[in-house]
Amino acid sequence: MYLLGVAMGYVSNVIGKDEAVSYEGHISLLAYWKSFLVGGFFLALGLITPGLKLATFDELEASARLYSSLFFLAIGAYILAPPFIAKMTTELAITNRQIIAKFGFLRSDTIEINLSKIESIRVEQSFFGRMLNYGSLVIIGTGGSREPIPEIVDPLEFRRQYDEILNRHT
Repeated sequence: MYLLGVAMGYVSNVIGKDEAVSYEGHISLLAYWKSFLVGGFFLALGLITPGLKLATFDELEASARLYSSLFFLAIGAYILAPPFIAKMTTELAITNRQIIAKFGFLRSDTIEINLSKIESIRVEQSFFGRMLNYGSLVIIGTGGSREPIPEIVDPLEFRRQYDEILNRHT
C-alpha cells in the first residue's frame, strides 16, 4: 500500500481505524559515507585489477588478475549492500496517534510508541551529520524507555513534525 506516495507495507498494516500517516521519515544514504568510500575503493580496485601487470607468469597472471578482480568486486559489493538494504527496508512514520519505525528485511525490529507516551525526542548529529543533514533520534518514553532511530534524513524536521502533530491532536 502507498501512503503519501511511498510503499509502506508494515505501517499500512499496523495503523488502526481512523489513524492516518501525517509524516514520513527516511534513512539517509549520506550517513553511510564511510561505507561508500571503502566500498567504492574496493570496486575501483576490482575494476582496474585486470589491467595491472602482476608478474611474468603468462597463464597464471591472467587467472590471478581475474580472481583478484572478482574478489575485490565482491568485497566492494558486500560493503555497499547494507546501506541500500537499510534504505529500502526501513519505514518511519508519524501518525495522528503514534510514531512507527520498522527496520530490517530478514529480521525486523519495530518501534511503535503512542504520541501521548513520549516525554521527549533527542536529536543526535555528528559534525558530518550536521553538514549533510542526517542524524539519529532517541525517543524517550514515559518510564525512561529509550528508542533509538538511527541515521535519518533531517532529524530536526522529524522532531518539528512530531511537535506539530502532537499540538494538533491534543
